Amino acid sequence: MDSIVPYRPLLTLDPDVRFLTAIAINVALIVSLGSVPAFAQESMIASNAVAPASYDAAADRSSPAADQVCDIGDPRSPWTPGDGAVASAELRRFSDTIRVGYDDGFVLASLRERNLETDAFPFRLKVNGWGQLRHTASDVALPNTDLNQFQMKRARLILSGNAFLPDLNYFTQFDGRSSSGDNMRLLDFYLNYDIGHAQFGFEKGTFGFRAGKYKMPFTMARWLSGKEFEFSDRSVASTYFDVNRSLAIGLFGQSKHTAIPIEWETAIFNGFVTGGAETGSSGNLDDNFAYSIRLQGYPIGDWGSSQLADFESHDRLAMRVGCAFAGTTISRNGSTEFNTPRVVDSGQTFASILPVAVDSYHVAQFAVDTSFKWRGWSTTMEYYFRNLSDFEGAALPSLLDHGFWFQVGYFVVPEKLQVLTRWSRVDGDSGTLGASDQSTDEVGAGLAWYLRGNRAKLVTDVTRLDGAPISSSALDVNPGDRGWLFRTQMQFSF
Repeated sequence: MDSIVPYRPLLTLDPDVRFLTAIAINVALIVSLGSVPAFAQESMIASNAVAPASYDAAADRSSPAADQVCDIGDPRSPWTPGDGAVASAELRRFSDTIRVGYDDGFVLASLRERNLETDAFPFRLKVNGWGQLRHTASDVALPNTDLNQFQMKRARLILSGNAFLPDLNYFTQFDGRSSSGDNMRLLDFYLNYDIGHAQFGFEKGTFGFRAGKYKMPFTMARWLSGKEFEFSDRSVASTYFDVNRSLAIGLFGQSKHTAIPIEWETAIFNGFVTGGAETGSSGNLDDNFAYSIRLQGYPIGDWGSSQLADFESHDRLAMRVGCAFAGTTISRNGSTEFNTPRVVDSGQTFASILPVAVDSYHVAQFAVDTSFKWRGWSTTMEYYFRNLSDFEGAALPSLLDHGFWFQVGYFVVPEKLQVLTRWSRVDGDSGTLGASDQSTDEVGAGLAWYLRGNRAKLVTDVTRLDGAPISSSALDVNPGDRGWLFRTQMQFSF
């Protein structure tokens, strides 16, 4: 007869393993000085160090406030039924779905996804990760070269949570990608303080402060996480007008009780696309701050949790709209910013075609967007404007570039198989310094197969390029590309 391995739930582990267990689980969950962590308490119950009857609820059982944390044993805690034996059974049922210990390596395991209701805890650590493995093949006209490679486009590790206060949040994201070799970089690091809730008792998220390195509030395409894309990546137009990340301070908020639910964010930051730039005296940033603001609303319907695809199969139309502005002055003494902007349709840097006498100029960018979901259909359109003006050192006219991306998706098999199409265009006179307009187009189509929503999916798309005005390793697009781009991408996230 096969030997039977004794069943040993978490709460009946050996004392030494149980000690490690308590450390591993409770390091981010200790809610106040001197409190006994939940699992340690139950371990004490299991070992008869504390009688289950000590958890009986003889006092008032009124519910705690939404942001109040109650220890096990507090009569208001959901883990404290009136009967001590029932309390112990409730905890055992919860703990039986969790395993923590050493199994040829330290293991933390959960039988199912749970709502742990820890948002109100002052100390909390959450770990997430996601990655995108992509095969890219291109067929472009000379002198540009073709590509046929497997690439790790994004490999992200995220640490987030609360520290000291439920309203003081942190977010740290590390990024590794094959285009950077084996290097791992700090992509985001910022702190949020919910001033409105902490100081004035407003609803959470009504008014807050943010500081650190993060995405600047401007385009909707950049606001989206890469996990939410329907195509393999962003469009050419959204990349051309992007301001990306930077070191910044900003304010954010939302209102759910106005006629239209709205979200807003504003920031002051080092400059456009300066997130990875070296700062200080050894860096090459100019001394001009940039500034931006974004406003977003939901005038029709309940948008749902997914940002683009209609996983919810809306019976009624849902609509999201947004608008944004970003501006800065770019000076030649800051080569990081001065060499960043590109022009239509060659993709050359703007600095390379400017007269050498130009010392600085002003940039003003605008964006508007709208998105819809309805019965498996999802559509998104975002339009951009960029005005270059006030050239110091040479007589040049104001230059205007504009562009858009328009994308449609439809679930032919609800929540599983989606067909996609996209058109992106950039038009303007920056490439000729105002002499004439030039334009470039990107047209694509694709399929997305969702194994578990955006947590696990396979996307394949084909794109036709007609002169790319960008240089982007993320998109696998080089300046002046004319031809075909084929991408197949697997994504997994947790």
